[in-house]
Amino acid sequence: MDRIQKALEKAKQRHAQKPEPVTVEPTKSESSVSQAEDPLAAPIESISYSQTKVVNVPNHQLERKRIIAGFYNNPQSAVFRMLRTQVLKKMRSNRWQTLAVTSPTAGEGKSVVAANLAMAIAMELNQTVLLVDMDLRNPSISNYFGLNAQVGLKDYLSGDLQLSEVLINPGIKRLVILPGVGRAEDSAELLSSPKMASLVADIKSQYDSRVIIFDVPPVLQTDDVSLAASYFDSTLLVLEDGKNTESNITKSLQMLEGSHLLGTVVNKSASPPEHQNY
Repeated sequence: MDRIQKALEKAKQRHAQKPEPVTVEPTKSESSVSQAEDPLAAPIESISYSQTKVVNVPNHQLERKRIIAGFYNNPQSAVFRMLRTQVLKKMRSNRWQTLAVTSPTAGEGKSVVAANLAMAIAMELNQTVLLVDMDLRNPSISNYFGLNAQVGLKDYLSGDLQLSEVLINPGIKRLVILPGVGRAEDSAELLSSPKMASLVADIKSQYDSRVIIFDVPPVLQTDDVSLAASYFDSTLLVLEDGKNTESNITKSLQMLEGSHLLGTVVNKSASPPEHQNY
């Protein structure tokens, strides 16, 4: 934990010497943005999926895979709902719609954090969520939700599929998943393709109330995050307590400079928050 705090403090000092980041201008109409921010806005209860495939995943299967944000009887789930509140507060205040979740290397648990955060945000009645598995070299979101997806983002980008043929609702209201299936060795080419840029533009414009979470590869192991950086309004960095060295934390923060780093999540902590059993 000391290494993490030390590296983060150094990063904060560097950023403190730079001008404040420019606020992203809204891409939606004022009315659509205010709807997402208005706590009195009508809840999105009547949403139904007529074209998107629906797979009702049993709760015990989700819990076995550590996708627990929606289970109030699990004391650890509160952590993800608290993370949701902090993330949404910052995204809404800056009018951000998209968030990338990454980590320095493989194994810190970024995909579990992304999946739980998506579930927690979907629990808000006036919010819809699209979770995109953009880790084309090691997709795992379908496995965590037990979706057994047959086609995914790679197939959409390299083939002639309609987007509706790829999207899946895991039986959770207001949450849709764009899964990944199979390893893509040419992930850099796919992510930098015009079709990927068109896809991001489309999914951002379809629903005003939608938050889009991208589960992206580890930032130090591929150039995929740098190639796709223009798609993300903000970024969340997942660290593993006791694993990440000060040097790779510092290098990760350097790689993410220029992006809107929303914050860091310390995962697999040896000292869990005391409030989780409250």
